[in-house]
This record gives sequence, C-alpha cells and structure tokens, in this order.
Amino acid sequence: MRSINILPMILAGGIGERLYPLTSNRCKPAVPFGGNFRIIDFTLMNCVLSGLRNVHVLTQYHTQSLNQHQSERWNFLSSELGESIDLVPPKMRAPTGVYQGTADAIYRNLDLLDRSRPDVVLILSGDHVYRADYMKFIETHIEREADVTVLTGYVEPAEASAFGVVNIAEGGKISRFVEKPSDPLPYAVGGRCLINLGVYCFNTTFLVERLVADAKKKTSHDFGKNILPTSVERGRVLSCPLEVICPDEKAYWRDVGSIDSYFESNMDLLASPPAFDLADPRWARTSRFREWVPARYSTIAMIDGRTVQGRNLVSNSVNIEGSQVVNSILSPRVSIGKGCELEECIILPDAEIGEGTKLKRVIVEEGVRVPPGMSIGSQWQSGDFTVSKGGVVVIGANRIYANSIREPAAASAASLLQEFPELDEASREDEPLELLGSVH
Repeated sequence: MRSINILPMILAGGIGERLYPLTSNRCKPAVPFGGNFRIIDFTLMNCVLSGLRNVHVLTQYHTQSLNQHQSERWNFLSSELGESIDLVPPKMRAPTGVYQGTADAIYRNLDLLDRSRPDVVLILSGDHVYRADYMKFIETHIEREADVTVLTGYVEPAEASAFGVVNIAEGGKISRFVEKPSDPLPYAVGGRCLINLGVYCFNTTFLVERLVADAKKKTSHDFGKNILPTSVERGRVLSCPLEVICPDEKAYWRDVGSIDSYFESNMDLLASPPAFDLADPRWARTSRFREWVPARYSTIAMIDGRTVQGRNLVSNSVNIEGSQVVNSILSPRVSIGKGCELEECIILPDAEIGEGTKLKRVIVEEGVRVPPGMSIGSQWQSGDFTVSKGGVVVIGANRIYANSIREPAAASAASLLQEFPELDEASREDEPLELLGSVH
C-alpha cells in the first residue's frame, strides 16, 4: 500500500441523555467501563494499535473528566515523533457553541483538514465498544476505489430501529440508508438487518464537498441522516463488514448509549468465555495496556440464601471486608463493608458500600457512599433512583451522598437547559444534544 496521509477524527461530545445520571458530570465517552477503562479507550486503542497516533478528539459537553483521563492514561505518546491525542473544543462559528450535528462538528473543524491535507479522513465515534484494525479498513477503501467506506454489521430486526439500516447491492455497494426506521423488518435480509456502525473512511475532497453542500441547507447536519444518503446519490459508497477488520476470532460491537446497553455490555465481560475480552490480542507482552485489565476470577457466593456461581472483575486497590460478591465489576479504589451481598452490580471508582448492604442489578456512581444496611434493587426498593426499562437501578451522585473529597455532581441535562436556554432552542431547531456522540 502506498504511503498515504490519514487524519483520524473522533466525535466525543455527546451529552448522553439516555445514560443519565452517569453523564450528569461527564460526557458519554468518558463514562467508566469494565472497571478500569473509559468507553472512549477502545476507539483510542484501535487508533494507536492500527498505527494511527495523531488523533483529534472533538469534544463538547462536560469535558473535564475526559481531559483528565487523556492526560493520565494516554500520556505515553511521543510528541517528538509527531504522536498526540488532541482534544478539540467546539469552534464558535455559530450563534451558540453547540454543534448542530455530527456533520457540523467536522464542518466547523475543516481548518484541521486544511492544515494536515490528508488523503483520507477517518471519522469515528467515541462511544462504542469494539476492536478493529483501521489500517485494514483504509486499505479496503483505497483498493476498492470508494469515495466513502462504511463499517457495517448485522443485528436482529428488533434492535435495528436504534441504528441506521443499510441495503447493499452487488460488490458491497451501498444502495440505500434508512436512519432509525420504526419498522426495520422490511429491510432485513436473511432475517437480519445490516446496520451502519458509525465508522467512516472518506476521500478528503469528497468529504469537503458534501459537508459544504450540507452546510448551505437547513438539515440536521448529521452523517446518518444527511451526508451518507446524499453520498450514495453522488458517489461510490461501499460497505466493509466488521469481521473483515476485527482482530478477534468473533467480532463484537456494542453501542453503549443507554443504561441497559451499558449494563449488558459490562455483564458480557463476565461470561465464560467472555463475549468481549478486555485484553486486546494486539498488545505486546510487555505493553502497559495489560496493566489496565482488572483481575477476573470465578467465585461462589451466598446471596439472599441462594448459592450463586459466577465471576467478578476486580480492579486495583479494591477492599472487600468479608462480603458476598458475584457477577459484579468493581472499579479502582472501591470499598465494600462487612456482611454485604452484591449480585450483578457495577461499582464505579471510589464508591463505598456500607456494612450489611444488599445490591442486585445496581450501578453505583463514582464517589458515592451507600449507607449501611440498605437493600437496593428492582426486587426490593428503588426509591427515587433512576431505574432503566430493563430494571437496572442507578445510584447517582446526588441520590445517596458523595464522598466529601468529591466535587458536587454537575447539573443534569434538564437543569443545563434551564440555565442555558440557547441549548434548548438549538435542540428544537436541529437536535444537536444527542447527535455528536454517535455518528450512525
């Protein structure tokens, strides 16, 4: 493959309303995942392990947590070798600083393309969990002489209404995009729907043409709704299945945009064998990435008088005092008091669980201290906690009480709109609040 100039751009600014309250004080890509990771880490690892080490991350909401994580976790890249992960805040080229959609986010940063003059632009989402070799993706794009290549995968029709559904013709050419159809079944092939996974490779000239044309129209300025359908009409748009570029024997991809999908994806890590292994097979034996993987072990626990067998993921500096814990994920510096019973729980960093507490299918926010003796879960009490459609209870930082060393939780999406009414106005016009974090 000839030497080409590649510019990776990660969209990482979603407000993450469907993940609230986990996004009350952080953006969606910065939400902890799998004990010792953040959601965005998997996209960043895909970049670095694909040899792409000069990456732009386009941010928007609640960026402090993401900034801190980037400086602590990804500080090993060498600026002397031209390696960097640059967090790019919104450019004020509109009445508000809010991006009007995923396409608008790239459009407002065309100066980055002008500066680096790439042959192709790799557009990625910062809120998906998967593994991919982006260089294979780009090679496929160039070899097939595409204007746009879209990463695709199959899901059941019942799931497809949350995504952009793709129809392909002979040779993998995409003939139609249908964004989030209410009834995906008519678009199913062989009982499954092919969906857009939110990873794109664009020829730079073609991308700029489409962005400029879209900016002149009153649209949602979104890749899935606007840019890709018009690209099908104007250019050569091809599908690339995830299986082609995934280094794993079985490809895995999850959009963790809701509480239920976030919970289920974390629980996937505990299956035997795990549906998704946190250890990337591309890592070198001495790679520092290996230090991030929590310990995984099988266990048997007595939960509410039942014998339960399962597994746990336990991160560094966790303290468990004579408690029963099974099928749970414990993040760094979690403390669990005596006599607790935890089943199918996700405990985020620095949380403290008081003595004698019972939790089942519960997510505990970072820094929260759960008082002793509480029983929380859909079969007990949920109080005024957030409860998902699937019955997962989320204890947010403002629902019990946070550690004194933690800053108070930031405002919710609703209170943000009260404080900054221009965001609500922009939302009514162009629906920007949820668009940036996910590009399908």
